[in-house]
Amino acid sequence: FGEYELAADMIRKKEEVEGQMSRPCLYYGLTDFYDGLAFLAMARKTNDMKWMSGASKAISKLERHVQYGKDNCEHKLLLLQAESNSLLGAFEDVFRKYKLSIAFAEKNGFIHEQAIANERLGDFLLKNGDTRASQYYGISNSLYLRWGAQGKADHLCKNIPF
Repeated sequence: FGEYELAADMIRKKEEVEGQMSRPCLYYGLTDFYDGLAFLAMARKTNDMKWMSGASKAISKLERHVQYGKDNCEHKLLLLQAESNSLLGAFEDVFRKYKLSIAFAEKNGFIHEQAIANERLGDFLLKNGDTRASQYYGISNSLYLRWGAQGKADHLCKNIPF
């Protein structure tokens, strides 16, 4: 958990392999979502905005996927938009996008991505001194447990003040 440099390196390797393939890999937004989260985490961690380019590409790809698979991709897009806006200081719409991402993930049965969105909202609120952060961490922890991700739930409990 939190090994963003490793994730970024794996994304680069995945892109190299995909570039050598004769047919494109179709993941319908799944890898774009996780790639975008990793790029945004690296931008946050390093304060190097070169990572925003990769995140912007992931967001653009998800915007296209939403046109054909709204139920599968809209919550992913909203979460990446919330994270991106948070990094860029465009706070006015961030909370709403996090909340919509959570609601759509719940509506469409993506419990693990609902957990991620709650955790990321908790991180955003904690960073901004909002006491509601603990509420979202608690929800995230419960969702991770419901999904069967005991290791992630334990990691959250050990590393997050809620």
